[in-house]
Amino acid sequence: MASIYEQMKAAGVAIDNHATDLYVPVNNTTTAILKGYKYRSNVVTFVSQIDGALWYDIPFAYDPEWAAREKTCEAWAAGLKG
Repeated sequence: MASIYEQMKAAGVAIDNHATDLYVPVNNTTTAILKGYKYRSNVVTFVSQIDGALWYDIPFAYDPEWAAREKTCEAWAAGLKG
């Protein structure tokens, strides 16, 4: 099954983040996707200081940040071998 990030991206919704937290606007599409999310109880909402709209904060769900961290760890580990 696709990650929550991949599902939001495929749905074409606006995506933002802070570190590993995924931010998406609260709307019918994102709410429907979140209904099937295993960790729904960890999701909170906030009012954006930029546009005043209501957004979901989905902890630890911003996949690109995790991918970047993995590459950093791999590079660090490769340096230990050399």
